[in-house]
Amino acid sequence: MIRIIILSYILMLSAIAMAGNITGRVVSAENNEPIAGAYVLWVGTMRGAVTDIDGRFETEQPNGAHLLSTSCVGFQPDTIDVNASTDILFRLRPIVMDEVTVSGRRSGSSVNRLNPITTIDINSAELCKAACCNLGESFETNASVDVNYADAATGARTIQMLGLSGRYVQMLVENVPNLRGLAAPYGLSYVPGPWMDGIQVSKGVGTVVNGYEAFTGQINIEYKKPTTTEWLSANVFAASNGRVEGNANVAMRLNERLSTSIMVNASNDLMTMDENDDKFRDEPQTRQLNLLNRWHYRTADGGYNFFFTVKTLNEERRGGHVDFSGRTPSADLFGVNVRTQRVESWMKNAFIFTENTNLGIATGYIYHKQKSFFGLRTYDGTQHSYNANVIFNTEIETDEWSHAVHAGISSQGDFLDEEANVGTIYTPHLDDVSVGAFAQYTIKKSDLLTIIAGLRADHNNNYKLFVTPRLHLRYAPTEHTTIRAAIGKGYRTAAILAENNFLFSSARQWHVADFYGQEKAWNMGVNVTQYIYLWDNELTLNAEYYYTTFGKQMVIDLDASARTVEASISGARSYANNVQVEAKYSPVRNLELTAAWRWNSAKQTLGGELRQRPLVSRYKGLLTASYATPLKTWQFDANVQFSGGGRVPTIAENPVEYQRDNTFAPYQMYNAQITKWFRVWSVYVGCENIGNFMQKNPIIAANDPFGQYFDGSLVWGPLMSRKFYIGMRIALDRNDD
Repeated sequence: MIRIIILSYILMLSAIAMAGNITGRVVSAENNEPIAGAYVLWVGTMRGAVTDIDGRFETEQPNGAHLLSTSCVGFQPDTIDVNASTDILFRLRPIVMDEVTVSGRRSGSSVNRLNPITTIDINSAELCKAACCNLGESFETNASVDVNYADAATGARTIQMLGLSGRYVQMLVENVPNLRGLAAPYGLSYVPGPWMDGIQVSKGVGTVVNGYEAFTGQINIEYKKPTTTEWLSANVFAASNGRVEGNANVAMRLNERLSTSIMVNASNDLMTMDENDDKFRDEPQTRQLNLLNRWHYRTADGGYNFFFTVKTLNEERRGGHVDFSGRTPSADLFGVNVRTQRVESWMKNAFIFTENTNLGIATGYIYHKQKSFFGLRTYDGTQHSYNANVIFNTEIETDEWSHAVHAGISSQGDFLDEEANVGTIYTPHLDDVSVGAFAQYTIKKSDLLTIIAGLRADHNNNYKLFVTPRLHLRYAPTEHTTIRAAIGKGYRTAAILAENNFLFSSARQWHVADFYGQEKAWNMGVNVTQYIYLWDNELTLNAEYYYTTFGKQMVIDLDASARTVEASISGARSYANNVQVEAKYSPVRNLELTAAWRWNSAKQTLGGELRQRPLVSRYKGLLTASYATPLKTWQFDANVQFSGGGRVPTIAENPVEYQRDNTFAPYQMYNAQITKWFRVWSVYVGCENIGNFMQKNPIIAANDPFGQYFDGSLVWGPLMSRKFYIGMRIALDRNDD
């Protein structure tokens, strides 16, 4: 591993010979809030850009131009001499008339209006509406993504999208595949919330450019860049359950072309919580240390950009009986211990030939080692993964139409060694390597119509040649109506033990027919977004339907018997229907309201019978409210989540005292937070699970953890009681005193 990291740094330093377009940011001078929709123009030309939701822009510098100006309604315009500046940061002052200050507030999340793929942009403002200590806690105000506990002993968190498990969502870090295989059960806790600059959640199949794996969507995480205007940001956090956490991010511009940043995250659970008095921890005590270092280099002529990032993680989670504290299995106390060492690195190179033609090269490598035990059962795994992608992009514009071609080659490899002792000793090994080529054609007529047609062909050493077709359509018949549709196929290699090892925290005997196998599915969907101006404010209405049908799927059958886990790759019928409606409106200045409702109908063939998928809520509702006082000195956020009932795998063969209902009832979760903003720092306090709702007796036979009826896998609701928390954030811009 040391050789790999040293080699990566050598590659990084050897590449520092070549930059990109002029980039920068527009913020308010009053409170450093980003200004979206500001016009940035080169003086004397018609060339420029419009700032995005984070206030960022990127524009190519015309020959001879050096003065860059910006303007936005409600703010005083400004001009910067780019040749004399190393930090393109516009700080606009609000226009004051008769002692009335004109200011604005950006929305924390929004549907990307121009993207043909239904994509929700979640920015840092949205992430600050909750504690958001890690990625798994970032979706409290999002109606499309559910985050649930996977079992009652390990603290594993899983996501669901479109009524299906999160393993069918392609997880990306800055568009490089990540959080796969061994990282699937616990990976949502590997990404610290304060490190994230934003999250993009797209629904349905992705484009062929990022691979063949996205079935139900993609979640792409963007870390803060070394070129950020914040040279220092920090966050400290403490909660009533004993959790403490600290984060720091330092960004340094070493010269006009080279920047670097260092991020540190440390967290620890200091208390043992057992609110239901079953003698088991309600969630494990976790200690985690994350370190990240990244570099950015660009040449003076804008012809080359280089990014390199390396991240390390060391984590230990200890669960099980409240009196258990060891690192080795005990025959007296049921203990859970999961130790993880992980190294990630990725490198991105962008060669910009002209304004419309460029070449991108992205590579990534992951090393992941896990040593764990669940009672007397043990599971160890080591995984090496790599990804390489070469993409050529070119665009041709005519008077009415623009045409773009994206083509390239890519390779994905996973090498996994496992050893599980669950009564039977399993030692499977996986070498999974795919090499493929792809092409994607985009035709666009202004903002009216966009069509993306993509095709890729990949050859896998285990599954030979397979072809992935995908098609996306965006049509805007009016300025206020957008229709999107998509259809495509997806593939992925399933690793049954690695992706489900949290299920070892039960006495069930494992019967594994296939340790690995290729899953296949088609996904199709349609989305309609309508914008209505109501009382001088915009009401956004969104309705969508998605359908997923499997050709082959990993099946984890807990219904066959209360004593077994039947695991296999099956071609039996399996599908999911998902319908969602959502409304977002700001009735008065600085007040944002969101209401959403989603219905799931997901069925799977279990034991020869088509049945509702277990532990999946039939519906979800979400109401959110966010209000900021003028000039954003105070902010108040609250949300309520409605989870519908669902089915629980039957355990009727158990003795009466160890039986549970075959269904679970609907429940609600309430959360709230108050933030006090100062010029460069803020303090926030909040409460999660205000109603103190918890799943009753989630562990079956907790009084006999080494008996045949013990089972902690049938989890459908929250395991933690009401939690209060307090934290402080600080962000210092380069121009702050």
